[in-house]
Amino acid sequence: MAKKPRRTKKEQGSRETNWLVVGGVVILGAIALFALLYFALREPETQTLAEYCQKADGKCIVEGDDNAPVTLIEVSDFGCVHCRAFHQTTAEIIQEQYVDQGLVKWVSVPYALSATTAPSANAAFCANDQGKYFKFRQALFNMEPVEVAITRDGFLAAGEEVGLDMDTFTQCLADGTHNNDVSTNQAAASQAGVNSTPTFFINDQIIRGNVPLEQFQSRFDEIINS
Repeated sequence: MAKKPRRTKKEQGSRETNWLVVGGVVILGAIALFALLYFALREPETQTLAEYCQKADGKCIVEGDDNAPVTLIEVSDFGCVHCRAFHQTTAEIIQEQYVDQGLVKWVSVPYALSATTAPSANAAFCANDQGKYFKFRQALFNMEPVEVAITRDGFLAAGEEVGLDMDTFTQCLADGTHNNDVSTNQAAASQAGVNSTPTFFINDQIIRGNVPLEQFQSRFDEIINS
């Protein structure tokens, strides 16, 4: 019976080296897989809406003193009846007693709860391009009925009322210039816990709904006098 040829030391060393290479590749592959799983399953980094507005240049509209002790962030929808009620009553008093006195910085986040009202948020951005956001916002919230306020005819009527350059404004509406800004605001607001309107943040403390004026005043005064 013929004997099998004996392996040389060189051949044995070569085989051992190959197994080392294979083992190393397997280990590196496992490490890479665990790394991918870690990053895929890791919780996304969260940020407050105030932090978002500080970074998102032009996507949040500010009125009032930047150094005010209180920051009020508002997330409203132009088709929301509770937002409308807030702006027809409480908003004016907050403006006069706190914003105009340098005590509150009011930050508005143009937002839409659905695709139906997204064009109105785009329209508000278009008005902001001409420095008339807050006047335009109030004109829409004052417009009756609400069904008209969220239509192109309503946008044009509000634009005329506040003195916009209508050619520029109309083009902005037609182009949907700020649709992406509205979508970005929707995502940021959702991440911050907004799921209904109006939603407010007072120095990052959340208030949901059109609550009584006294609740705003109590929060404001507590911060101002602390």
